[in-house]
Amino acid sequence: MSMRKKVIAGNVIKLLKQGYSPKEVTQRMAVSYNYAWKLKKDLEKAAKEAVAEVKEWVEEKVEPKPEPEVSGVGKVLDARAEQYGSFMQSSDTVIRIKSILHNVVARNEVLLYPDQLQALDMIATKISRIVHGNPNHLDSWIDIAGYATLVADRLQGKIR
Repeated sequence: MSMRKKVIAGNVIKLLKQGYSPKEVTQRMAVSYNYAWKLKKDLEKAAKEAVAEVKEWVEEKVEPKPEPEVSGVGKVLDARAEQYGSFMQSSDTVIRIKSILHNVVARNEVLLYPDQLQALDMIATKISRIVHGNPNHLDSWIDIAGYATLVADRLQGKIR
């Protein structure tokens, strides 16, 4: 592959990693849609393979540890798991939601104040808890409304 083609491929990959669609990349880079789409699929495949390799390595290297006696903290965490579902599953979902939000914010160069970004992050956490746990847990819904209200209040000059 020539140096010019390598540079073009690198620039296309950079745009795809930033969240641009193959169509947007085609318009920006004057490359074919099929080329941009193929590179996107190659990136997704490489990412999945990398995650699978890490999971496999962790499973091989990490020895199972004996179950610790449930302490006060353990009891609280067990209760949370019953209400909100597995922390690992919920964490995976919330990271995906936040990643999408943060990529859109960066791509569109949206200027968010810290309270706005934190509210969005916390709402993402609450959404994840709802879909992995008890969707009828009233506090989760109230928390979402609360974070949105804090931002709305600040925008109206009422800072809490």
